[in-house]
Amino acid sequence: MYVLTLVSSKKIATRFVIFHPISMSSETAKVPVLLLAKNMALPEEIRQKENAAVPLKKSNYRIRMFFVSLWAAIVTFVVFGISLLTWGTTISGWIYARLLNFLGMRILGIKIKVDGRENLPKVPSVLLVNHQSNFDAFYLGGIFPRHSVVVAKREMLKVPLFGVTLKAVRTIFVDRDDSADAKKGLKKAIDTIKKDKNHIWIFPEGTRSQGKGLGEFKKGAFAMAIASGAPIVPIVSETMERLLDTQKKTLFKGEHRVHILPAIPTEGMKFRDIDKLLAEVTQLFQHELKMFETTKI
Repeated sequence: MYVLTLVSSKKIATRFVIFHPISMSSETAKVPVLLLAKNMALPEEIRQKENAAVPLKKSNYRIRMFFVSLWAAIVTFVVFGISLLTWGTTISGWIYARLLNFLGMRILGIKIKVDGRENLPKVPSVLLVNHQSNFDAFYLGGIFPRHSVVVAKREMLKVPLFGVTLKAVRTIFVDRDDSADAKKGLKKAIDTIKKDKNHIWIFPEGTRSQGKGLGEFKKGAFAMAIASGAPIVPIVSETMERLLDTQKKTLFKGEHRVHILPAIPTEGMKFRDIDKLLAEVTQLFQHELKMFETTKI
């Protein structure tokens, strides 16, 4: 009889008893072979264990947050220079998002699992994303489409360097308290989709939820979609606080899930359909977020 010890990537030793056929007694031979594997984990169980949230020490949190902030500063400076050379195109915004995601999430120790990549649009669309924190760009940068224009609050222009970069990549700035400015933003969105053939990336809540759940959707995003006849692509991001909570200063290594839902056509819709469309999309987001809660890993 031999004892074989296997050590997994998680350093958990698993022992299997292997009986040599010559040394087996008649009674031992009657033991069902299936018993040898009864404690073996299924592939899905293994994946869940490997991606389960693992808490990090407070000191580890501070170190990782320092380096992720440093990385964000480096990316901002680099992309600022690129944006000056590529003024008026969307390339800098795409580079910014991809760089933040590429190393930023590795520093934090968080994996992004995206379901529904096949639903990323091939035609100019309005991409709706639930807005949670300043880390949205880190979490979602890996799926930010190449030809995309972001809709942002006008006060973002005041952020040093970053404000200039936003302007360089043709960001649509809106002031929600100024109806005339909102109309200008709507016209720019239509031109962005119809003339420039770019996507619109917008947070329909208009502000960060900061762990308070899904916020109320504003009508602007839906007006843009209907006015341009572009399909809406809902992108639902799992609650970030499960792994990273900047208020409580907690960080867990694990997996963050993002669902890209099938496109919702708006062609032929009128502005009178906004309320119905808004309610439908809100319900989709609420359903997906609830599914995340009920299928925790």
